[in-house]
Amino acid sequence: MKILLIAPCTASEQRPNAMGIPQLTLSLIAGMTPPEHEVEICEEVYGDTINFNGGYDVVGITIMTQTCMRGYAIANEFRKRNITVVFGGIHATCLPQEAIKFGNAVVIGEAEGGLWAKVLNDIKKNKLQQFYKLDVLPDLQNESFQRRDLIKCKSGLFSVAPIETTRGCPYNCDFCTVSRFFGTKQRHKSMKNIIAEAESCSQKYLFFLDDNIAFDKKFAKELFLNLAPLNKTWVGQASINIVKDEELMKLAHKSGCAALLVGFESMTKSGMNHYHKSLKTIDENVSAVKRLRHNGILTMASLVFGLDNDTEDVFDTAYEFLHRSKAAFFQSCIATPYPGTPIFEQMRNENRILTDDWRKFDATKVVITPKNYSSEKLLTCSNDMQKQVYSNASIFSRAIPNMRLGLIPLLFYMSLNKGYQSRFREKKLLGVQHNKANMPVDFNVTKYVKPYRKNEAYSQIRQEELAEMP
Repeated sequence: MKILLIAPCTASEQRPNAMGIPQLTLSLIAGMTPPEHEVEICEEVYGDTINFNGGYDVVGITIMTQTCMRGYAIANEFRKRNITVVFGGIHATCLPQEAIKFGNAVVIGEAEGGLWAKVLNDIKKNKLQQFYKLDVLPDLQNESFQRRDLIKCKSGLFSVAPIETTRGCPYNCDFCTVSRFFGTKQRHKSMKNIIAEAESCSQKYLFFLDDNIAFDKKFAKELFLNLAPLNKTWVGQASINIVKDEELMKLAHKSGCAALLVGFESMTKSGMNHYHKSLKTIDENVSAVKRLRHNGILTMASLVFGLDNDTEDVFDTAYEFLHRSKAAFFQSCIATPYPGTPIFEQMRNENRILTDDWRKFDATKVVITPKNYSSEKLLTCSNDMQKQVYSNASIFSRAIPNMRLGLIPLLFYMSLNKGYQSRFREKKLLGVQHNKANMPVDFNVTKYVKPYRKNEAYSQIRQEELAEMP
């Protein structure tokens, strides 16, 4: 069979030349595909064009919440051509009954363990089921490699190869979908396979997609020791607790770690106590960022605004932390009630979700009423803080303590900060997101995209969806 795998993206979000994180999802699915099938990949974020008349037998579409409606519109076009469409990804896993309205089948959760091969086999036998799900999370020890020849590794000025060593996150934050998709117990790939994969990458720069690469200290230390001889430079994600283990931190740097994305989430006392993602005080967290920098590691600080545990002082404490620590990067996230998470259920029951247009659910737009202040306050204060942190003065001020780490880290620093600045300028004028007048927030996606039905007149409700179709 001829198979097309698609990662959809609305036209406004396509960034073929921007610095971003290359993804593994489609190449992993391609790697699980039996060799008798022909596989193509289309990632719209890079500006790839979908060939709707490419003679495909099967189209697989992986969807996140903010990309699902684009994915549904694409599926409609293929189903009009009588082509089998299979959905997967986090959004399809959380809302399979929604996704099935637009496709022939939905893969719920991870596709390893022979699940994807079963889907294809059922298609060949004309016995396709609507839903596919493993009974247990797959063992990653002996899973096959992804198709690295299909991965787009360009990321701004750099060529970056994505790689994965673990899945699962034990923190189980109420706003995060990761633990709902991958579980709360960290599962490891085999060390032999990880190192062989890293060696196979022609790129010097790696991005580890693990949600917390240093959570299992014994595993992490073994990984870092084995990575060191490869002479790679890498970026990953970790808890700030890495600074509590001096040996671990030093091994990370010696193995090539240039920067870590750290989810601090909140700098208020209530936020720190609730999520347990940071150290106990602002002083301790400032010191931790400086310790990472002293050991040659840049900090990418991620903070979430609009959480129920926080009051308006969250913005002042966050800015104090960023200003004092001189964190190299700042990822500003707006609390977003993704389906499948506890805060989605809570906020829906409390009527605090302002729109059900999934395209707005990207953690940069205000789609909620916070518990302790207004939506407008959330928008204004988060914009004001980003304007300060992403200003040229702030970028150059924070560069001073970070620039001693060398030319490549400095280029990385400037490239990512200017990228954040550019994206902020594009979105800073966006207001609080509401449904249109007389349009209920009922999470019925068919009012935005009408599912294709054979022998029915087909039309898109929203003209911009039609305009995006090639």
